[in-house]
Amino acid sequence: MSLIAALLLMSGATFDLDPAYKPIKDQLAPARAGKIQCHEPDVAARTCRMMTWFSEGADGRVQARQLTALADNPSLAAELRIGLTREGAAFCGVVDDSYMAGFRIVSGRAPYPPADNKRYAILYREGLLATLWNRKTCSYAFARPDDDMQLEVGTVDGEFAGELMASYIWIDAGAGFRLKARPQV
Repeated sequence: MSLIAALLLMSGATFDLDPAYKPIKDQLAPARAGKIQCHEPDVAARTCRMMTWFSEGADGRVQARQLTALADNPSLAAELRIGLTREGAAFCGVVDDSYMAGFRIVSGRAPYPPADNKRYAILYREGLLATLWNRKTCSYAFARPDDDMQLEVGTVDGEFAGELMASYIWIDAGAGFRLKARPQV
């Protein structure tokens, strides 16, 4: 662990957020209650840009299954299954070949045709190579009192990474939410 990461953990890292945001002590409490993380939610439309399911192993490792909407027509999503470790209040992992082993493209609930899946996997990996390959990423969760919207803040190799900030809510598994891609620009 880098000195900077250790200092962030010991100091109760706040990342210069609005003081109303407080660190979430048990990030997985909603997941244990059967809820799903919904990133970039549109509650009125019942959509999420990304959905994440968490589970805990007996060894204390955290497993995550994440679906990220890539396109709406046809419906395409990146599916990622990864293992994370707990480091203080953070969930951490390294983006490497084992990370990519849990990656595939899905259409609806079925895997996308393998030829196209491989092409997308190459593009996805190339994007990661430029920024995160073999680097340790960690996420910290914050919330404001009486606000369902929570904030995820990320670090890369112990340094604050603003591009890894995201807003999310926890939703019930049967709440009827679906994935929705960002609009094409």
